[in-house]
Amino acid sequence: MPRNSAKVLVVDDDPDIAVYLTSYLEDQDYEVRTAPDVKRALAALASFRPDVILIDVLLQGRSGLDLLATLRHDPERKDIPLVVITGMEDILQHNCQSYLVNHDNVPGPDAVLGKPIDPAALLAVLRHLCKETATA
Repeated sequence: MPRNSAKVLVVDDDPDIAVYLTSYLEDQDYEVRTAPDVKRALAALASFRPDVILIDVLLQGRSGLDLLATLRHDPERKDIPLVVITGMEDILQHNCQSYLVNHDNVPGPDAVLGKPIDPAALLAVLRHLCKETATA
């Protein structure tokens, strides 16, 4: 029986990163689904209720920060913890706020992780956010 029943949606258009995160998180007993873009992420959310969503900033079409703003405005999904993953130093330093101010000051992500992703930091963030979700 799995130690962890938490569900994670990974939104990243880089297949290598999506495969790596899926494999790593499944090895840690997370249930993982992936989506390569905003449109497919929203479609996945119609049938999958994750405990945490990992969102890359640079996606094909709409950006990951657009997805974050869309989810924060959605009454059914606004409380799902969101973790932005990025290699963009400006976003890491400012926790996405310089971008989100253009979106009616929606709340920023629950965490921001830099690329390359540190597996220990990722697990610590997921454990913390899943624990908060379970007690909410």
